[in-house]
Order: sequence, then structure tokens, then C-alpha cells
Amino acid sequence: MNLKKRSILAFILASGLMLWGLGRQLAPAWAHDPHDVVQQIEISPTYDQDQTLYLLVRGNFLKSQDGGKTWQRQVNGLNAKGPPLSFTISPQVPNQLYLSTESDGVYKSIDAGESWQSVNQGLSELAITQVVVSPTKPDEVLAVGHDGHIFRSDNGGTGWSQALETASPVSAIAFSSTQPERVVAGDQQGNLYGSTDGGETWAPLGGVPEGGAITSVSFPIGAAAGQFWVGTEQAGALSTVDGGKTLTPMNEGLSEMSVQAIVGQVEPDKDQPTLYASTANDGVFYSEGGERWQPMDGGLTKTEQADKMGFPHFTRLALSPSFAEDGTVLVSGFNGLFKTTDRGQTWVQLDTLAGDIVMAVALSPNYATDGTLVAATYVGEAYLSQDGGDTWQPMAKGLELPYFTDSFEPIERNDDPRRFQALAFSPNYRADQTLFGTILNNGVLRYSQKQGWRLHRFQQWERAIAIAPSPNFSQDQTLFIVGQKGRVHRSSNGGKTFSKVGDIDTQVGNESPFMVVSPDYANDQTVYITGPVGIYKTTDAGKTWQAVTDAEQFKTRLSLRLAISPDYANDQTLWVGSSEGLFQTQDGGATWAEVSGAYGEQPYIEAVVVSPSYATDQTMLVSVRGQGLFKSTDGGDSFAPVGDATLPVSIVSNFESSAMSLLISPGYAEDQTLYGFGSVQSEIFKSTDSGGTWQTLALPKAEIFEAYNRYQHTFSSQARIFFYLYRNRLLKGFLAVVAGGLSYGVLSALSQWVKLPWLKRPFRIAAAGLVTCLALTVLFV
Repeated sequence: MNLKKRSILAFILASGLMLWGLGRQLAPAWAHDPHDVVQQIEISPTYDQDQTLYLLVRGNFLKSQDGGKTWQRQVNGLNAKGPPLSFTISPQVPNQLYLSTESDGVYKSIDAGESWQSVNQGLSELAITQVVVSPTKPDEVLAVGHDGHIFRSDNGGTGWSQALETASPVSAIAFSSTQPERVVAGDQQGNLYGSTDGGETWAPLGGVPEGGAITSVSFPIGAAAGQFWVGTEQAGALSTVDGGKTLTPMNEGLSEMSVQAIVGQVEPDKDQPTLYASTANDGVFYSEGGERWQPMDGGLTKTEQADKMGFPHFTRLALSPSFAEDGTVLVSGFNGLFKTTDRGQTWVQLDTLAGDIVMAVALSPNYATDGTLVAATYVGEAYLSQDGGDTWQPMAKGLELPYFTDSFEPIERNDDPRRFQALAFSPNYRADQTLFGTILNNGVLRYSQKQGWRLHRFQQWERAIAIAPSPNFSQDQTLFIVGQKGRVHRSSNGGKTFSKVGDIDTQVGNESPFMVVSPDYANDQTVYITGPVGIYKTTDAGKTWQAVTDAEQFKTRLSLRLAISPDYANDQTLWVGSSEGLFQTQDGGATWAEVSGAYGEQPYIEAVVVSPSYATDQTMLVSVRGQGLFKSTDGGDSFAPVGDATLPVSIVSNFESSAMSLLISPGYAEDQTLYGFGSVQSEIFKSTDSGGTWQTLALPKAEIFEAYNRYQHTFSSQARIFFYLYRNRLLKGFLAVVAGGLSYGVLSALSQWVKLPWLKRPFRIAAAGLVTCLALTVLFV
């Protein structure tokens, strides 16, 4: 065998061994949404019967009726523009809940969270941080204001009156479980206040000024009169047996003093309560009566991002009302929700905002004939249906993790970069079978059946990317993208490469931009993008941009969502939904007017869609926060509610997204079909009667996972990934081997002409090896 053949064989064998070794690391890294950031968890007073849990997670109110295995997002009536901050359940009437918000006061539910109504009459401020309910009087409620006020209602929130004003904002408050008229509140300066008449009048108690804020006041069920525990920001846990006059530190065994919550109850045959305490960084501790704490953290996890952002790792606790029998405790935190059913010996993490939440849906431009749609989840999965959503198949090729990390190394599930943002079909899909997607961090994806997904990255980091193809795509192959920084990129070759063509202003906060392209783009070169001053417009294919809205008018309006008339060339009409109303222009953005409707003034508009036959049917629909869908058949002059207001047709709160959560069929005039999404389950919604009734279409998660696992572990897929990741190194190695082979060949030819005794095969092999090493050094250094 000559040297050239031996070199090639050695190269193949070495590559194969590397592939075998590295390929073994190709274990899929399934991920839920990173850092669920669970704000609060509460257990139903009748948990032993109904297995019902409630929680706040990233500003979303969720309910579970199976002990936390599955969750449902509750939206009906929750039209608050600011995020919810806390909630409470009436111990006497389990179906009665109260929820406080950052800027919209208090909401009340009398049907276990299925629907809500605002109850703010008499509140002098609407930034409410906490709400608590009397253990014996379900209509006796206290609400804590952000500015240091406590408000009281004795009629279930119908009317409120101010009961206390403190110098420092109240940070914890609780009713006594043994003396129902007794209430204790603590403020951010470590001061305690007490009431013995259900919160009508108050008096100062003792305090721990050196301990920072009071984080928790706890009256364990069954504890002696006058006995309660206090958690503090810096002084750990303290107890009192005289109603708060004196406080005694109870910190033996605690590894840190930042106590976030304390819960407990006196069990049968015990004199002292069983207590659990959560601390900011070290997890959960257990104690009999608080005399000595011991850690109970088996299975609890943390993430370094909490430290970077200055958040506690663990926050609130909830103890099962039937704790003596079921041993159930739950703890919330930055990295999610954890549950134990063995009194804290082991903890299991519960998915609340799972990675398979649907974040984008797109309909084929030929949907009327091919029934094709695509759904993408928040983390790394996409599904194709060709029968209107009845069945699904995975679009896994190209979504393997190494394509996004450039490494075979496993990663933490919270760090998975495959975060879908938006989807868009090629307008020429019938012919090119191509669609596009964007991911949260610096990526545009192009999909074809033959090649799968192909990732394009940008030299300047882009985040929260919106995407829109030209309606004339079959001729111009044009595609636009824009990210939070306002840099506009354009592709003129069908998304294979992009060039920066213009700029708009940087988005405010963590907002994602939204973009629409004129249906008459071939003639008018017009594109619209949302930004910090409202709407921006270009008429030269993205080179220059002008704001076409009054910055003052739009400075407080967030979550802008654009829709454009299919007859734009003639009517110059667009709509923009916002956190403070729906607006319309009929002159290409020169002037804008608010569109009022049955949904009230300045509602939070979460989605806007327009009928493809708008010129003739004048139909459009909007999704209104807390109120559901509204439909107009007169171009927006009037709206009427349609469908089920409990359906969450809106992007899950606090997820950056440039997708529309409501979609309308290209064949709407004939099929009356709509799609929506916004659930915290892996599902979408479909209506075939213009929103009147809806069915839920579940993505076949188990089958998709199985198929994806099989696909990712085939030798051919691992080989493809390996050669993709190491293509540059392999090319350089090949060139070095070629250089060595050529040097051997030259020396062999020379030996035929010049008979030198030292120019024999050993020398030629050594020289070829030296040339190969030198070439490797030059190429890799």
C-alpha cells in the first residue's frame, strides 16, 4: 500500500475514532423554560380532596388540579396592565381568591380562579403588594399598598378604607390561626405592628431594626395564643410567645440569616409545631418548634443567574392542610417550583412553564388546499401538520443542540439556546417548500425538507428577532429581520445570507419588535416596524426609516402588534394593538386614531388579525387581555365579543416574542378558520366558525420526543453533526496531509532523477511527516 493510500486511511480511521468518542456525548438536553421564577405558591384548603394548587410564575397566574403535574393559565377577567404580585385563598371559602397587582389594584375570584373581577372601590393607591384574608371571615380582607398603607374591607373587596399608614412599606402580614381577629404586619425597616380587631386599629409591637426587612410572619396552625414566628432579611428567624412584645432568635442550625418564609402546624400528639423555613440561598430547613433547624435540601437546584441578577434562589413556602397525612410541602424560587411528599427528605422539581410551550405558529399561504401549518415551542422543537393540526410530525433535522452551541459538551437545561421566537412561510411555499424561523439569541433559521434547518448567525449580536418575507418572494427572494437593537437586515437570496440595510431606535426594556411588509412591496418598497416611539416606516426597502407616530402619544404604550390591510395598495390601512388600546391609520401612517369598541377604552390588545378578503368582508379580530376575542365586520367601526373568554389567546407573560398569538386562514372567506395559542401546555387552539367555538389541538409530545431521540442517535446524524462542527479543522487537517503527501511525491520523483543514498523511503516519510506538522502549525496557530 503506497503512502498516499495509507495517509487517507489513517485520516479516515482517526476521524472515525473521534466521531465515535465525541458522538457518545450527543445526549439530548431537554429543557424547560429557564428560571421559571415562581413568585408564590399556595395550596387549596381542601387539597386532600381536590389536589388544587395555585401559583404566580413570571407574572402568570396558573392553576393545577392534579397536584402540580399539569397547569392551566387563568386569564379570564385579569386585564391588569401591570404584573400580578401576590394572591391569597380564603381558608373558609376555598373558591374565593384575591390577587394583587403592581398598578391595577385588587382582583377577586369566586370560582377558584376561573374568572376575576376588579375590586378597587376606596383604594387610594393601586400598587398593591399583598392581600390576606381572615381565617374565619371570608369577606374580611386586608390589602397592603406599595407606599406604606394597609387597606381593609369587610365586604369582600366591594369597598376599602385605609386602616394604617407606616413610615416604611409593609413587607409581610398575616392573620393569626388561633386568634382570628389578631393580625401582625412587619415593614422593610424591621418594625412590627399588631391589630386585635381584624385590622381596624393598629399599635406598634416590638421589632428587629438591625435585622433588615421583615420577610415573613407566620402563625402555625394549632400554635398557642400569642405565639408566632418572624422571618427577617438579615437576622434569621425569631419567635414570640407574648404576641410580639419580645422576640427571641431561633437560628441554631441555620446556615444563613436571610429567611424568606416560615410555615408550620401543630400535628396530633405534638406540643410544638412542625416548622419549615426557606432561606434565600441555602434552601429549606426543618425544625420541631424552631429550637434547632436542619437542612432539607435534597433535590433542590439553583442557577447562577439568580446571583447575577440579585434575586433569592428560594422564596415562598406552602404546607399542605393535610400535612400530617401526606407530608406535602412546596417551595418556590428563581429556578422553579419544588415539591416534597416525604416531609422534605427529597424534593422533585415540577415544570410550570415547560420548554414545550408553543411560542409561534404559522400557516401555509396555500393552507386552503394543503392544510399545512407549523408550530414551534420555546425550546428547540418544531412540528409540521399537513391536515390542519389533526396530526403532527417532528421537524428535527438541524435542531440538534451542537449546531447551536458549536460543541458536543452537555449544557445546563437552563442554558439551552434553541429558543424559538417567530415563524414565517415562504410566500412561494408551494414551489420552494421553504419556511423561516428566528430564535431568541442571534439566529435565523431556514428550513427545507431536504436540508432541514440551517442556522444563520450575525456578527453583531441580535436578540428577540422579528422576521417578514416579501409578498413578492418568488421573484425578489427578499426577507427582512430586525432585533431589539433596531438593526434592520435584508436578504436578497431567500434567507441564505443577510446584509444590514438600516436602523431604527433600540427597543425599550425587553420588548420584541414586530414587523409587516406591504402587500404591494414590489411597487412601494414599504415595510413597517414597531419601536420605542411607536411605528417606523421605510419606502426604500429598509435603507431609511421615519417614525410615523407621535412619540408622546406612544411613550407609555407597550407590546405593539401590527396588522396590515391586504388591500393596502388602495386603502393605506394598518392597525397597531398596544397595552393601551387599538389604533388605526388609513393614510399609510400619516395620522392615527384610537379604535374604540365593546371591549372598553384603552384595553390591552394582545393580537390583531385581518381577513385576507378584507376589501369585501371588512372583517378583523382582536384578542383583548382578560376579555377574550372581539370581532368586527365593518372595518373596526364596531366590535362584538366572540368565543370563550377563558381561552388564553396571548403570548405567555414575560416571554419575548415577535409572533402573533392569533392567526387567520388565507382561505378564511371559505373556511372561517382561526388558530390561537398562549397555553402553558403543548397545545394550540382552532376554530372553524370564525371564533365562535374552539377545539384544543395537543402536540403529540411523547411521539415527538421518541422520534427526536431516535433521529439524534443514528450514526448518520451524528456523523453529519461531527463534520459540520469540525469542518474547518478537518479541512485544515486534510490540506496538511495533502501537503505532506505532495512533498513525499516530489521527493520520490526527485529520487528517480538524483541517486542520493540518503534520499530513500525512510527519509522521504520523515520529510513528509515534517511538512505535515509544519502545515498543521501554520494552519492552526
